[in-house]
Amino acid sequence: MILSRTVNSLKESDSFKVLSYAKQLERSGKKIIHFEIGEPDFDTDDRIKEALLDALKRGETHYTASQGIPELRKEIAKYEKRFRNIDVDPDNIVITPGGKPILLFVLLSILNDGEEVLLPSPGYLSYSSLIRFAGGKPVYYSIKTDERNTIDPDEIRSKITRRTKAIIINYPSNPTGKMASATDLVEILEIARDRKILIISDEVYSRITYEKEHLSITKMAEKDDMGLIVVVDGFSKTYAMTGWRLGWGVLPDVLVKPVVKIIQNSISCVPPFVQYAGIVALKDGEDFIKNMVAAFKRRRDTIYEMLQESDRLDVYKPEGAFYFFPEILDLKMTSVEFTQGLLEKYGVAMLPGSAFGPMGEGHIRISFANSMENLQKGAEYLIKYLKEIP
Repeated sequence: MILSRTVNSLKESDSFKVLSYAKQLERSGKKIIHFEIGEPDFDTDDRIKEALLDALKRGETHYTASQGIPELRKEIAKYEKRFRNIDVDPDNIVITPGGKPILLFVLLSILNDGEEVLLPSPGYLSYSSLIRFAGGKPVYYSIKTDERNTIDPDEIRSKITRRTKAIIINYPSNPTGKMASATDLVEILEIARDRKILIISDEVYSRITYEKEHLSITKMAEKDDMGLIVVVDGFSKTYAMTGWRLGWGVLPDVLVKPVVKIIQNSISCVPPFVQYAGIVALKDGEDFIKNMVAAFKRRRDTIYEMLQESDRLDVYKPEGAFYFFPEILDLKMTSVEFTQGLLEKYGVAMLPGSAFGPMGEGHIRISFANSMENLQKGAEYLIKYLKEIP
């Protein structure tokens, strides 16, 4: 059978590819320390689980509105007011099984074949595949990790053409852990206003921040600007609910019906019992978030001190999310070769920087969503391996 150009354009997820190989090694008897997958290592709060069970017992097991149950959309609107201080009509909120579907459905709604979307590099590894799947062309702009401002607005302007439809931004960043400055966001807003392009703001790590609070582009926006902004958020990272598959988008009026139409013709709806559990997460989850982030901060600080001991690593302390993204100095192999060698010799699984776009080569992504014991042991193996390679 000849497969379609669409499916052939999709790139296999590097994180799941590394995980699959690491699991294969585990089955053969090798002990693996997992730094590759980006998910909290905490269990979902019991109150959220109980809410799901209660919903099942009530019979919330049938089809529901494709846009999402009104109760959850109303609760998200309250959350958006508390957290981002924006007034959102529940009718502008769409519920999906995780954050990626919102990204995909928005791209499918706006792109014609060959139209362009700007995306960060280094940046989340699925962005380029989703753009291609929707018929678009990815155009990378660089993210700086060594300065306060993360973007060069002149570079972004130079890459916009008459075919540019949107720009994706992601703060806190996966994989860099960098957070946006107010200057960054103002510059992006000015570019979007001037060129009439959509801003897709991926903010799924917005609650996992350390020394300072998340700054959303919505805080820089005037009321009229909201017609140019899509906010993507979800429950996976914030409430340790990666397997539940629950996320949302705050959409401009013009995109709500197209996105809902795609949902109706594809996934139909998110299971209602999962959505009712999401309401409890939003209402009662603040202490859980606080405790989880405090644990991440302790791990970050401890491992940062260890990584700084190596003269082969240029490492900075991430401001948000739960990743280090150090550059390996004087690396005489690709980042793929490096991470594969580390995995096979010492059983430490992490992602090559090249998985995150062309500007990621020479780096590695280290997830610190793991126990302190495993993190310290894995960091020791990494430093040892760096001393052994040329």
